[in-house]
Amino acid sequence: MEKMEVDSENEAEDFHLRVLSPSSEGPLLIDETPDLAPVIIEELEESQVANLNEFIEANALEICEINPEDAEITGSLGSTISNEDPKDSYQAEGSDGEDNDVLTPEEQERLTKQFLNGELTFSEYSSRMDTHAENETTENQPMIVVPSSSGRARPRESIDEKNEKKGRRKKKRRNLPLALQGLMGEANLRFAKGETDLAIKMCMEIIRQVPSAPEPFQTLAMIYETRDPEKALQFSLIAAHLNPKDVDQWIKLANISLDSGDIKQAITCYSKAIQANPKDVALYEERAKLQEQTGDVRASIKGYMKLIHQLGPEDGEYLINYAKIVAQKFIQENNHQQALEAMEQIFNKCPDLVTLEEVNIITELLITSKKFTRCLDILSRYTSISVKYHQFSVKRTELIENDSVALADNSGIIIESCIIPNDVVVDLKAKCIVAVIELNNVDKADGLINQFLKEEHPDASGDLFLDVAEALMSRKEYSRSIKVLEPLINSENYSLAAVWLRYAECWVGCKNLKKAILAYEIVTKLSPQHLEAKLQLSTLYKCMKLYDRAIDILKQDPDVDVIDPDALYRKTMLLYKIKRFDEFLESGYLLLMKECIRLRSKAELPTLMRPRVRERREALHLHRLSRAEPLEDNNAPTFSSSTVPSFNDEYSLFIKMCQVAWDLKKYGVLERICFTALTSKKFEPKTPHIIFLCLLACIYNKDSYHAYNIIRDLVRDFTKPSLWNLLNVVIQTADDARHNRFIMRLLGENASFHLHLLHANNCLVSGTYKYALNDYVSLYKDSPAPLLALLIGVTCLQMACQKYAAKKHRLVIQAYTFFKKYAQQRGPEMKQESDYNIGRLLHQIGLLTGALHFYKLVLDSPPSELIASRPELFDLRREAAFNIHLIYMQSGNPDLARIYLDEYIVI
Repeated sequence: MEKMEVDSENEAEDFHLRVLSPSSEGPLLIDETPDLAPVIIEELEESQVANLNEFIEANALEICEINPEDAEITGSLGSTISNEDPKDSYQAEGSDGEDNDVLTPEEQERLTKQFLNGELTFSEYSSRMDTHAENETTENQPMIVVPSSSGRARPRESIDEKNEKKGRRKKKRRNLPLALQGLMGEANLRFAKGETDLAIKMCMEIIRQVPSAPEPFQTLAMIYETRDPEKALQFSLIAAHLNPKDVDQWIKLANISLDSGDIKQAITCYSKAIQANPKDVALYEERAKLQEQTGDVRASIKGYMKLIHQLGPEDGEYLINYAKIVAQKFIQENNHQQALEAMEQIFNKCPDLVTLEEVNIITELLITSKKFTRCLDILSRYTSISVKYHQFSVKRTELIENDSVALADNSGIIIESCIIPNDVVVDLKAKCIVAVIELNNVDKADGLINQFLKEEHPDASGDLFLDVAEALMSRKEYSRSIKVLEPLINSENYSLAAVWLRYAECWVGCKNLKKAILAYEIVTKLSPQHLEAKLQLSTLYKCMKLYDRAIDILKQDPDVDVIDPDALYRKTMLLYKIKRFDEFLESGYLLLMKECIRLRSKAELPTLMRPRVRERREALHLHRLSRAEPLEDNNAPTFSSSTVPSFNDEYSLFIKMCQVAWDLKKYGVLERICFTALTSKKFEPKTPHIIFLCLLACIYNKDSYHAYNIIRDLVRDFTKPSLWNLLNVVIQTADDARHNRFIMRLLGENASFHLHLLHANNCLVSGTYKYALNDYVSLYKDSPAPLLALLIGVTCLQMACQKYAAKKHRLVIQAYTFFKKYAQQRGPEMKQESDYNIGRLLHQIGLLTGALHFYKLVLDSPPSELIASRPELFDLRREAAFNIHLIYMQSGNPDLARIYLDEYIVI
């Protein structure tokens, strides 16, 4: 370090310092303040360093003052750093090009400023700084092996070798140049003498020139330790980040962070310490404790996993301990692959320290992971079990001793022999048998199973018996599995529901349904809530055509039980199959409650006239709120989230329910089912179909009010006559006249044939015959139709029957004329209908002789094919006979009237 002299007479007033820099282009600038002496720095060429024996006074230039108490301490640094020569002394020698992975000084200053201002936590600051520093070269790069195209492994180039090919990267300089080392020493000296403000300014100048040097931040941390402990901690964290290999410093900062209550920052500090010393087990333990306190258990497991990979054969004791801890954690999470990876570290790095406990754990994981040959390899290596294989390849067959060869897969393996001595622990015996079975060598396993059954007692090793039985079941060896399960069901400790369930499944596999039913019945007694057993038992009852038992076993109480949708669906379909329709409707409606909202009264139906399910449900909730009713039913059933019927199954069930309700003439139930389905989100794709079913249900239930609300929206499609017919049906049973205004509004939009006809009908019914006659005649001129001719005739007849009508005879003649046109247009096939209507015309105006003539034509004419196909709808002979009876009764001939009643009207 260069020599430094200080004026002894006025030490605090003035001092001169000369700084060496390889890229000197003139003196640097240091601030001069009214209360502090100026600091003079001069840059020299490197050639002058050798001849320099003492500091030489130089011309001083002033720079702006830096306020050390300002919160944005580094804020002014970024404005001056950009004036530096980009090829300054802080660039690494030999760097030929920029590297985007290294932070620029401006970026470092910005991140540091944000950290000191509290905008970033240290974890965020450290991660952002480290993200750009990952590509810096490190010592002892690991050799990574990758497969080559020829199938052999070849070493992958290390990061250093790859960087040499691309050119040397630009590195962050963390060591101070020789000149700034002197200034750093002077800052420490000033701090020791109590001149803290001047020491702060010196540190700021060093940070401005070399922002990646840790020394000035360490000094600033000591300065602020008594002034502002929080800021001192921030400077200490930055200094430690710039000197990450100092493990003791990281541990100290972690303890300080814990004292201040910042656990997350302490975890980050321990992580940094682990990076500096990756084999320090205590660091991993402390970090894991903190991570568990914050609830991040997975992070602690990952940390231990990293420790396992870092430890070597010389750390065998720690490796085994932590590998088992990690494996148990992963097993609890059902992550068997990661657990196996942890245990493999033991067998790869320190196989000589392996005990039977580790063998038991890894073989369990290998069986779970379906790596059975590896399991046998472990057993034969670490126990006295002896196994020989035949392994088939494409070209040849060879005998392999697995003591020397570890087989990688399970394909093409035939076991030549397997010997399990008596001294092997029972757990490993069972695992060996399971592995042999899973390798499809059941014949070789028979002797091992018999030996196992003779030597072991089911009360002591029942779980191992069950493992062997399940392995046999996986190979569909049900008869052999029954042989293993029978000692368990006869034992005291293991005659459990799970064992009986496997026993029943084996009998099903053996096609013995009676014994399977007996076993399943025992399962349901031992575990009444075991739904899977109930479903299987119900299926078996159904196969045996014991439908009542199948239904009883699937019963669920909605007031007490959590309803399983799948079981409820099966029960409902069984009720439909045996035609217990009342129970079928009740059970099916309960299943609908899983997706729908139960309707409480007819007053809620208008809220469902919305285009979307979401809008219907919201409107229903608002209706209930307006009436101060609870939104949800207090006794609503609770459904489990298990397997549910598919959309097609549920919708098919809904259609069956509608059909059954219609067949039983329970139209009120039909209407409730249809409107309830409108609240189902699952049925939303079928909304148009369900709305039409709701319309039919209202028509059959004679609910014209809600039927009109539905049909009013449907008839806006003027191209479907069937909808207008349904509107006419609704109007005929309506108790109000809302349809009149609706039709008049539609006439202003589209003057269609159907609207004019309905309007004329309204006029006819309301007694305004002239308006009706005007519309009927206009429509008849455009499209002559028998119905219009009949309606014109009826209108003229009604006008002729009025008390004060003029020209009654002309109106009667016109009415008769249009009736004849109607009869001609209907044709001979419907002659019975036309004769009956003409008879009604003559009957109404009092021409009884003519009426009798046409009524008798109805009785004498043979029915056409159409009438004969549906006589209950089209045959009018009974009506004609009854009218003839009325005429004869009116004329005083009851005997003749009785003859017609006896002949044509029979009950």
